[in-house]
Amino acid sequence: MQTYLEALEILQEYIEEYQNLIVNSKINKYNSPLFLQYRSEIQDVIDFFNKNKEEVPFSLYQEFQKVIQSLHENDQILLQILPEIKRFINLNHYRAKYPKDHWWWYS
Repeated sequence: MQTYLEALEILQEYIEEYQNLIVNSKINKYNSPLFLQYRSEIQDVIDFFNKNKEEVPFSLYQEFQKVIQSLHENDQILLQILPEIKRFINLNHYRAKYPKDHWWWYS
């Protein structure tokens, strides 16, 4: 159970940092990869919870579901700013590091 609590805390931190980055940062060549890297870190934690869904206590899984609800809005913003991010970084360089279900690297 401790592992899931820690994962949930990490997820909350990542989502908060991702949201702050998307809402408050001007895109430049230094922070451009961060937008996509934060989203990948978030997806890794989501995948961890989904993979272990049967083992996660129900109340904790419900809390996880609440936490990820804010992602949709942030992902919509990411889609809007993705062309600008692409102007600063070569996505091909990063794609080898991330699975294809991390769509933001392949859009």
